[in-house]
Amino acid sequence: MREMEEERLRMREHVMKNVDTNQDRLVTLEEFLASTQRKEFGDTGEGWETVEMHPAYTEEELRRFEEELAAREAELNAKAQRLSQETEALGRSQGRLEAQKRELQQAVLHMEQRKQQQQQQQGHKAPAAHPEGQLKFHPDTDDVPVPAPAGDQKEVDTSEKKLLERLPEVEVPQHL
Repeated sequence: MREMEEERLRMREHVMKNVDTNQDRLVTLEEFLASTQRKEFGDTGEGWETVEMHPAYTEEELRRFEEELAAREAELNAKAQRLSQETEALGRSQGRLEAQKRELQQAVLHMEQRKQQQQQQQGHKAPAAHPEGQLKFHPDTDDVPVPAPAGDQKEVDTSEKKLLERLPEVEVPQHL
């Protein structure tokens, strides 16, 4: 902005020195026409060139740019195709994980129901509580393994066995 104002001031000073011959700070038509008749005013010389006179780039530069552009386009198309395939694969993987999640939830639910049924059949009693409402702690029974009752060792369904074998392999999300 400042440079533009400085340039205007220089131009005004030049006009007042070279065009305003009577120094009255006014440029008349006669003074202007007289200044345009000078040799330096009409000499355009070689200083004026249009954009069309010189091409912005050569044919070699244009060809090289088009090749780079085509290579970049091919690279982006390959990347887009690869990302599309990855998206499809992730969709299929997500479907499988959702199915496994449902199977695991059903297995857990089934096992909880079976456990509740067994507790109801055996007439399992809740541990005795203190008068303050706390459970009693028996330190002598903590380290002793308790064998399962003979009638409790039933044959586990084969689909449940398969699910239990796969449990360590599958990561269950924390929000379940």
